[in-house]
Amino acid sequence: MRALIVSSLVIGSYLCPVLTARAAENEERTYQSAEEALSVGGALLRSGNHAAARKPLEAALALSESTDAKIRIYQALKAPYRLLEDPEPMFTASDYILRNSQRAAERSLTRTDVLGFAFQRGKLDALAARYEEALKENPDDVTALFVLSELYGRLKRDPKRSAQLTERLIAAQKASGQLDVGTQAQLAQQLVAGKKFAEGAAMYEQIAPQDEKLAAWHWKEAATAWLSAGKKEDALRAARESEKGSPEARSEQLTHFWHKGLADVFLQTGDAKAAIPHYEQAIAHTNIDGYLKTCREQLAIAKQKAGQ
Repeated sequence: MRALIVSSLVIGSYLCPVLTARAAENEERTYQSAEEALSVGGALLRSGNHAAARKPLEAALALSESTDAKIRIYQALKAPYRLLEDPEPMFTASDYILRNSQRAAERSLTRTDVLGFAFQRGKLDALAARYEEALKENPDDVTALFVLSELYGRLKRDPKRSAQLTERLIAAQKASGQLDVGTQAQLAQQLVAGKKFAEGAAMYEQIAPQDEKLAAWHWKEAATAWLSAGKKEDALRAARESEKGSPEARSEQLTHFWHKGLADVFLQTGDAKAAIPHYEQAIAHTNIDGYLKTCREQLAIAKQKAGQ
């Protein structure tokens, strides 16, 4: 065993200078093409040497002319950029992807990623300032509105400002023909958070038919908002529309919340019998003690009111 340890130390002492020299060589290396630089940078990323991957990836970026290629390279660069003290390279990479990607899912994931990065680094104000400045130059900057509406709504907890920005985002997307369900749902959520329950409910109803996969969830959100607005008939109607769609199935937690939301609406609007199976399903789709306790208590109330 001692011989093996000694041997490992000897090999390690030999390899460390070799690997260090190779990393230094890659930093100084001149590449003939974007593909060559990207190949080297990608290999370094896969080996876990993110810091050394930065230079060849940046070289690949400089040599690339295709927007799609640059998006791909900026995605790769986010790993080494996370290691830097300066957040600007990460902000720049994310901004390029947000402004140039044609895929809504990629833009959404990139926004979540850069907001999480800024929050962890304590740089939310810096990110906000970057996009507030962009709005001064162009009040209809879709990317700035897209980032800031979520930043103020989810992280700065300013639903009023977020709703204002989201309304502007919707108008800008309409003008450019890029309006999507997610943005409208975000506005509905911010309206509800700002206690504009009827307006939020109406917007959820408006977007529910636009996406079959999300219809049941949006009708449930509408029902809950109508209930908060004191409009029980509208709440009951929306809840029954939600039941017509496919049950929420994006995750176990969302399935729980969908059933629990509908159960609460039915119970509070006088249809205790309809609430029972939803409370039972809400219980079946969670293992969180607090959620189970609440649902079991509400289920008992529903059964008592339904005469069961």
